[in-house]
Amino acid sequence: MSRRYYRLPVFVALAAALAWLALLPVFHESFFSSLYYMPFLGALAATIANITPAAAGIVYFPILTHLDMAPATVTQFSLMIQAYGMGLGTFRWFIFNRNLFIFNIIPVSIAGGLLGEVVSMVLLPIKNPELLTLVFNFIAFLFTQIIFFSLLKNHTYPSRRVDMDRINFLVLFSCAFVGGLLCGWIGFGIDTIFYFTLTIFFRINPASAIVTSISLMAAMSVSGIVINHLFHDNPLPLSLFYSAIPGVTFAGLFLATFIAVKIGSRNILLLFTLFLGVDFLAAFWHQGILPMNHFVKICVISLLGLYLLGVHVKLFMDNRRNRDRDRALETWGV
Repeated sequence: MSRRYYRLPVFVALAAALAWLALLPVFHESFFSSLYYMPFLGALAATIANITPAAAGIVYFPILTHLDMAPATVTQFSLMIQAYGMGLGTFRWFIFNRNLFIFNIIPVSIAGGLLGEVVSMVLLPIKNPELLTLVFNFIAFLFTQIIFFSLLKNHTYPSRRVDMDRINFLVLFSCAFVGGLLCGWIGFGIDTIFYFTLTIFFRINPASAIVTSISLMAAMSVSGIVINHLFHDNPLPLSLFYSAIPGVTFAGLFLATFIAVKIGSRNILLLFTLFLGVDFLAAFWHQGILPMNHFVKICVISLLGLYLLGVHVKLFMDNRRNRDRDRALETWGV
């Protein structure tokens, strides 16, 4: 690989570290008193965001809202930190292997997502994001069953490009619009929707689908920040953003790519489905929208938990027996 692959991320990391230290006198009180855990949470969220089709908001939203932060604040913070972290991830993947990007679908996808964000943030804002988050998690949980089926049946994904005819244009624009609605309401969602669209509808290679979805989510995060600033008076959660920067920078530039190359796309899909399953169970357990007593909740979660555990054990065992089939360096185009 070229020296640029190694040098540019190091220079970016050093610049980010210097900027962070320069601003420490401004944010040191809030950082050391109450937000000291954010670098670790940021590293976890950025790693998940840059190796799976799940934005960092899928980590931040349930955790920070359970810590009694306002949902609107968490949504705004998610957009801010995703613009930075997934932007770094996009930059890193572009240096690593630009052939993973499906460039011809990005303009129409950004256009559809931008329209969806305008509608959700300006025309149809939702004041109860808990309901939308629960619905999103439920839909994502259903989609994981498709992933389980494809992994068990060893389905192949031969394509790395999408022909931009009229039908494909409408499919991509419509999915981007729905994803943009979700981004405006809860701060994430378009990347997950696009991953499933690309792999299930277009049979795109998962590695290309993940990387392209990451870049799209980064773009939607930037546009979401701009729209929110233009049409709303919500103060920017700068202390939260500042506190997460060290972990997000390290994970976005170094940790995520390293993990992706080492474990391969099949194992990443398993981790992704496991995370979506756990996230759905956590959202289901804490939700207060559906009328359901404590005993019924325990029964439903126990059955779903046993099901997920059984499927993942079988898939991991199959993956171990067929380890030679999935080589990480070949999967990611090295």
